[in-house]
Amino acid sequence: MKQAQVEVLKAKIQKAWGAKMEKAADSVIEAMGAQWQSLLAQENAKAQLKEKLAALWKEAR
Repeated sequence: MKQAQVEVLKAKIQKAWGAKMEKAADSVIEAMGAQWQSLLAQENAKAQLKEKLAALWKEAR
């Protein structure tokens, strides 16, 4: 009985709010992608700094 109710409500919710829910999901995915790219850029910058500092210290010797 509960499963049947869930299926009926699911269909009604998707009919009433489907378009907005799709747009909201797209916005979330877009934001998550931007955050992921930002994290990758930060890690890349840290690695480059580490390499440059290591090269600098090797030069000094």
